Amino acid sequence: MATALDRSPSAGYHSTQKEDAYVKLCKSTCLKVYHLLEKGRGAVECVTEAVKCLEDSLLTNAGAGSNLNIDGSVECDASIMEGKKLVFGAVGGISGVKNPVEVSATLVNRQLGDKLSLGRLHPCVLVGDGAKQWAEENGIKTLETRHLITDEARKTYQSHKRKLDIVNKRDSSKKMKLTEQRDDKTEESCDVEEEEKIQDTVGAIVMDTSGNIATAVSSGGISVKQPGRLGPAGTYGAGCWAYNQRPGKSGVGTSASGSGEHIMKTLLARESALSIQREDNASLGLSNCFKNNFLESEFLEEEDDKLGGVLALKQNEGDTVQVLWGHTTDSMCVGYMSSLLKKPKVVMSRLPEGGIPGKSFTMSGVSI
Repeated sequence: MATALDRSPSAGYHSTQKEDAYVKLCKSTCLKVYHLLEKGRGAVECVTEAVKCLEDSLLTNAGAGSNLNIDGSVECDASIMEGKKLVFGAVGGISGVKNPVEVSATLVNRQLGDKLSLGRLHPCVLVGDGAKQWAEENGIKTLETRHLITDEARKTYQSHKRKLDIVNKRDSSKKMKLTEQRDDKTEESCDVEEEEKIQDTVGAIVMDTSGNIATAVSSGGISVKQPGRLGPAGTYGAGCWAYNQRPGKSGVGTSASGSGEHIMKTLLARESALSIQREDNASLGLSNCFKNNFLESEFLEEEDDKLGGVLALKQNEGDTVQVLWGHTTDSMCVGYMSSLLKKPKVVMSRLPEGGIPGKSFTMSGVSI
């Protein structure tokens, strides 16, 4: 199994001061899920538990402690895909749920179960109040949204909102052609402090003892986002992808993070999975995807900085498994574990010296 925390430069970077905490979180998550796999639990259950562990940490921008939207509220996105039946379940803009990925998992399990009456299909994506209502009706505990807002998230929101108001006021003044005398020494700065930028979205990939692959991703979205904004974590093909090994096709799972609009426009999770499947060399497949389908994508021609990260797992013939990761963001924290390794390994991947976030790309991988 593998877990990842990704960070875009718009959200800062993994500070060296907190690196030990990130490593500890990834290790503990890997260990918990590995013990579940040892007990014979399935991929969907295990990937759900992995992401719940990450959502529960206040280090991450997922679940409790997520970024606040422009109205000062929490709206989360999360999704799961399983590779055997290729079922996908997602929630978008959901409030009042501690672990959004749990709702996604329930959506997947309902689709894998009995069909509804009168020929109706189970939903695969739910958003907003309807998602929360469905969660309640299906036995998932809900709570008041205020309980998901941490002091740190509120402090960051207040700082970002104040600076956004300053920028909006300046823009409004320019539009009205108003002039005002400014003192450069006393003018308020709109720069975001580094500690305010520390926000992580999360993802995980699991292959169980039967060879089934499941992937998941969860995010609170960008700070002071528009209410109702749907991100890649709730979008089919953008945030996660899973495909079990089949005759002539390798098994693959991917989880993507970064700048949401960039990931959705390029369907980064799906495209990276397909590119990895096309190549015997998984590293070449992932590299080709970042080059051709992301950094040089026609869908992002107008973007100066293209921000994305992908965690991937490839199951080859002979049951050898590779874990890969690549990113154009400042950094990406990756943890992985298998029956061969026995102990979790964690890598804090950073762009090489001289690398430019949004323009440069780095990747690595291991066989496990």
